[in-house]
Amino acid sequence: MDEPTHPPPPEEETRPIVARGRLAPVQEAYGAWAGHQLGCDTCRDIDAGPCVTAGPLRARWERLAGEAVRRVAGA
Repeated sequence: MDEPTHPPPPEEETRPIVARGRLAPVQEAYGAWAGHQLGCDTCRDIDAGPCVTAGPLRARWERLAGEAVRRVAGA
């Protein structure tokens, strides 16, 4: 029972590298809005509606998403 359940990889194998990139602006904007919604007591209250911070975050995400769609569509 002293055997490891996950033996180490052979020495000649390469190890995975952690990426240090950034998300696209539209993804960052969505993450900011969604993260706020999950952490804000007012936004989480279904009867209260979104707080004053959520509106601009969502507007920024929608604006960036619209711009991205227009660029992809070639308009």
